[in-house]
Amino acid sequence: MAASLPEWREPRTILERCTLGVAARDGVGREQILERLDRELPGASDRIHFFDMPRIDISSTLVRRRAAAGLPVRYLVPDAVAGYMEREGLYR
Repeated sequence: MAASLPEWREPRTILERCTLGVAARDGVGREQILERLDRELPGASDRIHFFDMPRIDISSTLVRRRAAAGLPVRYLVPDAVAGYMEREGLYR
């Protein structure tokens, strides 16, 4: 999502108020993110800190699709979130 920061609502305000922690995802490298941000939001790279973490390839799209298909989302989201989604009938 960091690569899409220029399209967020008020990205300059966000960068003035926050430092963003960014983890890697498939298909978009650190260099690509920094190049785009500095091109479209000069100085943005000063407010971005990358960190390494084990990749867990679970996307919100996957969770929503599974919920919409009536498939379990247990172990993909915290139990409290799965319970809330079930109680509220989210994504059905």
